[in-house]
Amino acid sequence: MNTKKLLKNSVGLLICLILVSGCTKKDSNSELSQNKPTIDLPKIKEVPSFTGTNFNGSQFKSESLKGKIWLASFMFTSCGDICPRLNSQLSALYGEFKDESKLNFVSISVDPENDTEDVLKKYAERYGAKPEKWAFLRMSIDTVKNLSLEGFRIASLNAPLDHSKRIVLVDSEGQIRGYYDGLDSQDVDKLRTVLKKMLISIH
Repeated sequence: MNTKKLLKNSVGLLICLILVSGCTKKDSNSELSQNKPTIDLPKIKEVPSFTGTNFNGSQFKSESLKGKIWLASFMFTSCGDICPRLNSQLSALYGEFKDESKLNFVSISVDPENDTEDVLKKYAERYGAKPEKWAFLRMSIDTVKNLSLEGFRIASLNAPLDHSKRIVLVDSEGQIRGYYDGLDSQDVDKLRTVLKKMLISIH
């Protein structure tokens, strides 16, 4: 009789422990989700897939960015005004988030005829870019025009040389979430803040 009573009490205790454990796990998950910042940004459009040649000669595919946040921009190496200022801002962000595996940078040349692999390589080295982290891409001029006009929607009809100074923020699902003026330090600061929140949300 005592054995049955002891067994009954043990089963009851085990059930209680399971229920308490379940509640604790649920509360823990709830707290975790509450600690993740809210990203109050619209999903503007999905970026189409594209390929290009990186400055180290390797083939680059946009599919490699799946699951990552990335910043896209357009430039050309002989640009003497907008591009150096734009890339200086990107370089600062690159340095700040260099150890963040979930963030990449993609700069697309709008002058592929002159921005050869060797030229892009020397240019990328000026910013300390590592090919797996910050890509400087070369692709056909038709692809560049289509990407700037339709893919990212940041170019005029005079593309590609009349390229944009804006930095495009793309989320881990390949959706454009915002445009930031790469020559405006305050706007870049806004981007910096958003990046920190987004990176927390996908970890």
